[in-house]
Amino acid sequence: MNICVDVGNSTIGIGIYKNNALIERMIFNTDIRLTEDEFYHLFKKQFNELNLPNEKVDNIIYSSVVPPINLSIINTLKNIFKINPLLINVNTKTDLGLKVDNPIEEIGNDLIADLVGAKSKYGYPCLIADLGTASKILLLDKDGDFASCLIVPGLTLSANSLSNKAALLPEVSLIAPKSIVAKNTLAAMNAGIVYGHADMITGLINRYEKELGYPCKHILTGGGAVYVKEILGSDFIYDKNLNLDGLNIIINKNI
Repeated sequence: MNICVDVGNSTIGIGIYKNNALIERMIFNTDIRLTEDEFYHLFKKQFNELNLPNEKVDNIIYSSVVPPINLSIINTLKNIFKINPLLINVNTKTDLGLKVDNPIEEIGNDLIADLVGAKSKYGYPCLIADLGTASKILLLDKDGDFASCLIVPGLTLSANSLSNKAALLPEVSLIAPKSIVAKNTLAAMNAGIVYGHADMITGLINRYEKELGYPCKHILTGGGAVYVKEILGSDFIYDKNLNLDGLNIIINKNI
């Protein structure tokens, strides 16, 4: 079995794969205040509830965009499973061509996992909209290479910023109303943020395809995707496990 760990700014995703099939998926809130002991007890409790025998775990891969807690979580995984996790770096085999500036310094592990997962599962060219704390649009071009990325504030970040900076505006649910014709403040904020984010994604993808001169498959993933997947509809393939699947594919390329 393989264990894939993806540490994001908002959540920590853990996927357990048996014969390359995802059999369990766990999501934790990312809390940089937790100590190594607290991470150990948190993870150990969940793994025990799954009755997961340690000796059945063959490989662990670790991806993170939150450096302050990396050592604590890596040590926790080592202590629980007695395995050194695979850490993605410049020497990790991904079979992914990179046509971007400063790939070593600037491409996050989360993006690599998305791209590897999309290339393996859906082919190319494709545009991946990964909606997390930040919303990213990633381009796998017609050669199957990572050729571009756009980054904008994510849904929750946008909503929190609006509520925090405008004293008279309340917090919102991010559940889009059925009609764009909003008639009260909450509906106006929800509609503006959610429909606006969805239209931004489609608008940016249209710009990409116009400049590229060819159409792409459209993939939707990330924690924020649930708020817009119905709005975006069948033009997008919704894949909530794309990142974890990508990590599992990377494990198999490096064993």
